[in-house]
Amino acid sequence: MLSRNKNNLIKTMFTGLFVVLVSYNVSANNSLDNSISIEKKLVVSSAKSQKAIDRFAEKTIDMAADYKNTLRIIEQLQNYNTQLELIIESQEKEMISIQKQMDTIDATERGVVPLMNEMIASLDKFVQLDLPFELEKRQKRVDELKNIMIRADIQNSEKYRKILVAYQTEIAYGETFGPYQGVINMDGVETKVDFLRLGRVALVYITLDGQHVGRYNPASGGFEALDDEYIRGIELALKVASSQAAPELLKLPVPTAQGAN
Repeated sequence: MLSRNKNNLIKTMFTGLFVVLVSYNVSANNSLDNSISIEKKLVVSSAKSQKAIDRFAEKTIDMAADYKNTLRIIEQLQNYNTQLELIIESQEKEMISIQKQMDTIDATERGVVPLMNEMIASLDKFVQLDLPFELEKRQKRVDELKNIMIRADIQNSEKYRKILVAYQTEIAYGETFGPYQGVINMDGVETKVDFLRLGRVALVYITLDGQHVGRYNPASGGFEALDDEYIRGIELALKVASSQAAPELLKLPVPTAQGAN
């Protein structure tokens, strides 16, 4: 009987030990599962945190790049503003200079206009006192100058240019010779003749029929007949002036210095 009780006690102890081991195993398994679950959660949380950190790092890098770009743009704008300030300062100086020039031009124009009128008046008087060659054409040129002086649509610079051209044309007359046709009064009759201007030294003519020749006498202020001996010379001189004959020594009535006075 003692042996039976001992066996029962051993079974009871073994059963309890098994229960304890089973309970311990269950508890250990539960703890392990909980640890694994927690570790998984930590891994997931760590991954999420790392992603958040990565995103934050990327944003930080982008913000740093934007900041550098912003600084570069600000520097460029500052340089541009400095350049603009220099340009504006230069333009202001240029405007002041232009204004001074305009004031000077206004003052110059106020002095130029009377001068141009005096030049035209002098030219007009000169034409009237000069040898009367192509008188109508030359007087018309002077009248045109007088007309443009009262026109507002023509600038003073253009008016002045035209006056200078007229002066140059008159100067050229004294350095050239040339033929042209005109009319003179011969014994009360208007007669058409061929004129020949020899610079400003002499003005001679020959009638179209070649029968009469003459010259302008500055002393008397009129035309006078010449001897027939000048007919040949004047005819040949007209041909030379018209490029119809080669130049040669000609006999022409040129007034002496005393006669010219």
